[in-house]
Amino acid sequence: MTTTPTSFATERRNDHGFLRSTGRKGVTAGFVVRGVEGWRGVAALAIVGVHSWQVMDTDGDGIGPTYGSLQAVLAIVSVDLVVDLFFVLSGLLLFLPFVLAALDEERTIPSGDDFLWRRVFRFLPTYWLVVLVVWSLRNFGPTTADWLDLVEHVLLVQAFDSDRIFATIGPAWTLSVDWMFYVSLAIFGPPWARWVREVPGHGRRIARLLGPTATVAAASVLYKLNVDLVWEIDYDRWAWRFGPAAKADDFAIGMAAAVLMVWLGTRRIPVWASLLLASGGVWLLWNARRTYLYTPDTVLEILRHPVGALGWALILVAVMACRSDRPARAVDNPLLLRLSVVAFTVYLIHEPVAIGIRSLGLITYEPWGFVQNFLVISVISLAAAWVLHRVVEEPLVDVGSLRPRGGGRRDLYAELDLPPLPPLPPSLRPDHELRERVLAAAGHHRPDLSVEAPRP
Repeated sequence: MTTTPTSFATERRNDHGFLRSTGRKGVTAGFVVRGVEGWRGVAALAIVGVHSWQVMDTDGDGIGPTYGSLQAVLAIVSVDLVVDLFFVLSGLLLFLPFVLAALDEERTIPSGDDFLWRRVFRFLPTYWLVVLVVWSLRNFGPTTADWLDLVEHVLLVQAFDSDRIFATIGPAWTLSVDWMFYVSLAIFGPPWARWVREVPGHGRRIARLLGPTATVAAASVLYKLNVDLVWEIDYDRWAWRFGPAAKADDFAIGMAAAVLMVWLGTRRIPVWASLLLASGGVWLLWNARRTYLYTPDTVLEILRHPVGALGWALILVAVMACRSDRPARAVDNPLLLRLSVVAFTVYLIHEPVAIGIRSLGLITYEPWGFVQNFLVISVISLAAAWVLHRVVEEPLVDVGSLRPRGGGRRDLYAELDLPPLPPLPPSLRPDHELRERVLAAAGHHRPDLSVEAPRP
């Protein structure tokens, strides 16, 4: 089937533009996961809701208004579990190509530089632009500005600094953690896949995929237990609890879900089994909710984030692997799909938008004002995110796609599968017989020459 240049451009944008399809492709079109893209939109709006509540804070504790109900506050701040959903999705979708290549020798193992190249163009330009603007608005004077904060945010290492992890743009700490995962996967992913291929048999290869993954998850869990129970790190040393080491188990759980989905392949689980998995995931999320505000005092409270990540993984697998298409269609509906396209930018800019609205005196502090604040912040954030996506993110993703896998420059003309040109009408076809008669009459006809100039 041939395509026109216009349809070619449209297809090229299906992976990142507003025409995103409902099926998330793996390394090739041979493997598709369903019901994952829409979750990004859900998670982004949930985080906007939390910060819409916190921006109403009046006592300086940063939690938000209590209105005499501690349980209501705990319920709202428990929505931070959707951050674990972001990390699980990253582990699932980014590890998936390596799993496919490790289990199928006919596939090409993704290279680390190709992997990072696409990640760089996907979010770094937008991130750097927003960071520079927000930091400039908060820092004045060459001697009074916090230049180390700018350097750490530009290099995406703020997650290692407890004093600056939430500075400039609070939610950007998750991007710092994400970047560490990207770099780690780019370094270890290709040799890991080649190591898996060294052994025969599907089962042994899956064991080599899950073994290191389980080791990373266990090490992260042990790290968190040591932070609170052995080392007794002060709770306001945020980098100890929000840094890459503390969140590595979230990514590992998503990676394990990727292995499970590849193992299932085209097989689907019954609806009753999907309901059972989803119910188990909801139960884990319920138990992972906050029951404290500051210092945790139980093992479950210390490990609430990996417990929540496991709950999200069960829900994701239940939707992706369900024999019925209804759960996947419900998640990947047109509204959530379009929202997921700008979810990253919404997540990045909504806190500066909320702070700006508050500085203008447009925040309502009454109990009923939460819905109004949420709507105002969401609408402005969505509008700004759409502009940034169209002006910065989408064009630069197109630039990044000009580099083919393996390096070099993409031959755009060779990739166009254009239809053949229609035949010329008889009136425009060359008359070879007339040409021969003209050449013979002039005495210039030779079999090896078309035209010969007369000799002097």
